[in-house]
Amino acid sequence: MPLTLPPLSRRRFLGGSLASVAGSFLTRGETYGDTKADPSSWILFSDTHVAADREFVTRDVKMAANVEACVKQALGANSTAAGVFISGDCAYLDGQAEDYATLAALLKPLRDAGLPVHLMLGNHDHRENFLASLNKPGLPSPVEHRTVGLVESPLVNWFMLDSLDKTNKTPGLLGPEQRAWLEKSLDAHADKPAIIVVHHNVIPYVPGGEMNQAFAKSLVDSPDLLAILAPRKQVKACFYGHTHNWSVLRESSGIHLINLPPTAYVFKAGMPNGWVHASLRKDGMTLKLNCLNPAHTQNGAAADLAWRD
Repeated sequence: MPLTLPPLSRRRFLGGSLASVAGSFLTRGETYGDTKADPSSWILFSDTHVAADREFVTRDVKMAANVEACVKQALGANSTAAGVFISGDCAYLDGQAEDYATLAALLKPLRDAGLPVHLMLGNHDHRENFLASLNKPGLPSPVEHRTVGLVESPLVNWFMLDSLDKTNKTPGLLGPEQRAWLEKSLDAHADKPAIIVVHHNVIPYVPGGEMNQAFAKSLVDSPDLLAILAPRKQVKACFYGHTHNWSVLRESSGIHLINLPPTAYVFKAGMPNGWVHASLRKDGMTLKLNCLNPAHTQNGAAADLAWRD
């Protein structure tokens, strides 16, 4: 499973119901009040780095305030979105239980509005504290000691991975068991485009290239992951965070690699922070960068991505 914080509000359903899928949640024809949820609309956060103390500041950044503002901004712009993904580093440094309690409170307005929130783990998270704090009641995972899962939607299947290897250590690792689960799950769900979401940045494989220092700061088994994804043509895109940068590129096989900006923790003054809105369609998606500072030069930057054949 990925860990999902389900909607807190009661919802009315048209032509479907809330279903459990691999420990996560799927909505079909879901409505909140008189507003129908849009299955093509999704909100993506990353690197919230929330500490227990809402007033905590580091590098002149108050993470809790940034998350709170981004939640308000995202709801104001896309209240009918189908759901929210947070691609890891949910907690500030080493995943204290109190960090997750504060994060859950900050995310409550999304759930109050009827949006499920799907969370993944990064290198500054702590798996046991994360599950003990947020996963109530506990749901089994298809991969032992990992929080992985599938979220199905009308247009795409979302595969959510766990790249946390060691807490507060930079590199990420999926490992053979998780990669085997992903391979099997992709083959079992080849009927729709697949999108991967993970915390650590995926480094494209260059034929003839060798492992270098970049892998020591990213997803160490990137080549193994891409070897699974590349031949499975239903895989169209991969979202990740970790570097606290915003970028969109296309890997040699045609898979789009999207590096999400930090929602809260800005490493360098002047870099954008905020969230990304994904508008899905049958043959691709359009991404829009929403900076917390509307005056930022990159605010509103858009990328129109076509699916590979």
